[in-house]
Amino acid sequence: MSSLMVRMQLMVLPRASAVIISALMVLAAGAALLARPTLVSVDDAPDLESTVPQSFGDWKLVPNPRMQVSTTTADGPDQDQPYDQTVMRSYVNSKGEVVMLALAWGRRQQQEVKVHRPDLCYVAQGYQVKSLAPARFEVSDPSIRPVGKHMVALNGRGGEAVSYWIRIGTLYSEDAWATRLQILKDGFQGRIPDGILVRASVPLGDVSQAAAAWPVLDRFLFDLTSAVPPASRALLLR
Repeated sequence: MSSLMVRMQLMVLPRASAVIISALMVLAAGAALLARPTLVSVDDAPDLESTVPQSFGDWKLVPNPRMQVSTTTADGPDQDQPYDQTVMRSYVNSKGEVVMLALAWGRRQQQEVKVHRPDLCYVAQGYQVKSLAPARFEVSDPSIRPVGKHMVALNGRGGEAVSYWIRIGTLYSEDAWATRLQILKDGFQGRIPDGILVRASVPLGDVSQAAAAWPVLDRFLFDLTSAVPPASRALLLR
């Protein structure tokens, strides 16, 4: 083999390597784009303040008899405010039973900025959580059974029996790790999940009154999900 041919082959090898390396770089860039797709969030949510009825079933709106517990864990302004909409109301029925309602919806749920759990919010605002038990709620759509909690929380002035669920995307979140995993999975699928806290509570004089409160709260939440328009119902239940 002549020295000229050897020199030509040595020139071709680096060029071939450069082509292969360039192709691998293009493939890697494409894979990165697939792994990090353009994220889409919920941007067409209905206005809960106007679509949640002021009266429904046997319930009608009344002035709040007491200041409700905040839906965040901060006493003052929360720099990690996860909510785009909040509704805080009280309703009374023909028996004189008062239920306090809190709805808190956020368009974008992220690992460090997401719906605050009531068991943490109540403690941050001076309550002691006396009991926290899993609960499954009946709502207007029989194919959906939100999973949430029954909580009894007390402070020096009495306390509350609280029924609540948290929805993150399609997950009814029961613990922080499941929530983080859901947000991560949605991110890989190109979505930023929305999230909502649906919380209803009854004032208590002492813990012994809690057993009678759960049926009242269950009935209220069933009536509420039956009364809201379909778009708002999807926001509560999705």
